[in-house]
Amino acid sequence: MSVNEKYKECIKELVKDLEKEFMAIIADPKLDKHQKNIRTKSLVTKKQILMNALESLEMVDRVREDEEYTL
Repeated sequence: MSVNEKYKECIKELVKDLEKEFMAIIADPKLDKHQKNIRTKSLVTKKQILMNALESLEMVDRVREDEEYTL
């Protein structure tokens, strides 16, 4: 397993954890809409950052494969 694959797996696990936390906030009947929005905004931002990192890793892999193919 390459380093990028390990990073990808870690990112996917982190995203799953964020999604679980997000769903727990949404399902909490004690929170009103405003509180839910405030608590979920940072989770959405974190997820987007992780998804961008994952996309970057995949792009690096594609470029590397293209370079290996052209050599």
